[in-house]
Amino acid sequence: MWTTLFDGTNTSLRNWRMSTITNQPGNDNPGTFDLVDGTLVVRSGSDIGLYWYTRPAPADYELALEFKQSALADNSGVFVRFPDPNSKGYNNTAYVAVDFGFEIQIDGAGVPDGAPKHLTGAVYNIEDQDFTLSPARPAGEWNELAVVIVGQTYTVRLNGRQTARFHNTNPMRGIASPAFVGLQSHPSSGPVAFRGIRIRQL
Repeated sequence: MWTTLFDGTNTSLRNWRMSTITNQPGNDNPGTFDLVDGTLVVRSGSDIGLYWYTRPAPADYELALEFKQSALADNSGVFVRFPDPNSKGYNNTAYVAVDFGFEIQIDGAGVPDGAPKHLTGAVYNIEDQDFTLSPARPAGEWNELAVVIVGQTYTVRLNGRQTARFHNTNPMRGIASPAFVGLQSHPSSGPVAFRGIRIRQL
């Protein structure tokens, strides 16, 4: 059975929180996620940010959502399997998701080098994944993204096509309990919109 995490209403945001940045004068804006016409729209800050759902995810699950870029190179992502961002004493708590979880990438340009591991639908920056390029729909159109996690195997589907499959063997990542899901704001990106965020236990 699916559980809705965001349904386009302000009420459904009560369990979401924005990451924080401290001790970084002049670089302390993680960005925002604004409710606009029933969607969550990312507004970039001066460093990466994380908008995370504060109720733990199931051990194994499928996470599904839709996203829309305003330009091909808009940069965002979906973070999975990370611990409470406030649990590590980081100045920028978004980096807890970077260091201890995994990001499913949203970036049609694959900055900085266009490598497959940096493109939309990849498990970001992971070398040993089975990646099949399936470009997102043009800017301004909605895309369906699904992430299936069973044990330490991660499968990503973009618009119904499998783009990545990865089995994690790193004992420092993807093992948190409780673990959480979240969305990334990136300082070099234009606005990215999200809607229909839901999860189901497997």
